Amino acid sequence: MRKTNRIARPFAALALVLPAMTGQQGHAASAPVVAVAQDQIEYTVRAGDNLYQIASRYLVRQADYREVQRINRVADPLRLPVGSRLRVPLRLLRTEPLQARILAARGTVTLESGGAPIRPTAGLAVMPGAVLETGVDGFIGLALSNGSQVSLPTRTRVRLVAMRRILLTGSVDFDVAVERGKIETQATPLQADGSRFRLRTPRAVSAIRGTVLRVAYDDAGASATEVVEGKVAVQGDPSAAETMLAQGFGAQVSPGGAVKVEALLPAPELVDAGKVLVDPVVALQARQEAGAKGYHVQVAADSSFADLVTEASADGDTVTLPALADGRWFVRLTALSATGIEGLPQVYSLRRSLTGLSASAAQDGDRITIKWLGQGASDARRLYRFQLVRGDAKAAPMIDEPGLQDAQVGVAGLADGVYFWRVGVQQYADGEVTENWTPFQKFTVTGAGR
Repeated sequence: MRKTNRIARPFAALALVLPAMTGQQGHAASAPVVAVAQDQIEYTVRAGDNLYQIASRYLVRQADYREVQRINRVADPLRLPVGSRLRVPLRLLRTEPLQARILAARGTVTLESGGAPIRPTAGLAVMPGAVLETGVDGFIGLALSNGSQVSLPTRTRVRLVAMRRILLTGSVDFDVAVERGKIETQATPLQADGSRFRLRTPRAVSAIRGTVLRVAYDDAGASATEVVEGKVAVQGDPSAAETMLAQGFGAQVSPGGAVKVEALLPAPELVDAGKVLVDPVVALQARQEAGAKGYHVQVAADSSFADLVTEASADGDTVTLPALADGRWFVRLTALSATGIEGLPQVYSLRRSLTGLSASAAQDGDRITIKWLGQGASDARRLYRFQLVRGDAKAAPMIDEPGLQDAQVGVAGLADGVYFWRVGVQQYADGEVTENWTPFQKFTVTGAGR
């Protein structure tokens, strides 16, 4: 049985859809609030509450108690039945801002906060209203104050619309807008106190409560939501009902607001998943999945993929990655459907140890000289091996020289015929040994060539 280095996802499926998105009004018996609409909360009256006191402590303006009184048809602001519920518009409530924190930033990335550019660095606090953007080689990992993580791959622009705590209830409200590109969110389960977490694009809003999902918005004005774990409610047209997406389903929202649902393709397998990545060009091959038009690969320094280092997509089953440094990396592989919806992920732990080798042959009279050049860690020790085969590359070598330290070898006195040669290298670095070979190359010896 082939052994692979497959890694389990670190987040469990703990998602619930917000009652606001389902029409349900239930909440925990001890909880004083529950969200009832995107612009309101519902507060359960406690002993000693009255509208004047609530307005003084928790509303932006004392006079706003009148609007709460009107909305809830309260006859006497001083008399509120214990256990009754008040609907309060969010815009009237006092809040305190929450911070996010940059977990990792690589490549071309920008941050604008308060109208001023700031250099994104790991550990930096990010305030509500900030805009984060990644370039063609940029990646940002972000942690929200409740432990949720947001990963921004290349060519993505995100605005942190709201990050706040509502003083009346203690609940939190996160509103993240994807203005371009795609993000993945691993959301910590929210408390049953009316806390909310929304991911929005210009075309759709996804309301989540502890789940793993991806949200994208492309240049054509289409929005996509893909649910890896949990459940999510998606709304395109504000006048239409929400569409419920269960785990393993995705939806595209057209510029007109229409929602089209499809099952996510299953997690694909990686060919030679246990193989050390030694070649100068890193090419990963997926086992072809029915219905897949291509594949997407992301590489990260951590298993939660907050610290992304590179990514690439390709039609067909082979994805070629940009330059990748030596080390142990986490690799996430997904299949892409014909509509562009990204499927369920498979995560592997792979080792990269560049053990490159290039070689060439030159002829001088009856002498063939083979020269080569090793690539890899500068402090690595390398031993080379030369093989020469006559007639058929699959035949046993007529010359097989291991343990060579020089970077060339010469061969003379060969009889007429067709020959194949190749060079191998064993590289010793950091207590590990890696091996690589050049492809067989062919040359022909004739009497006229001597």
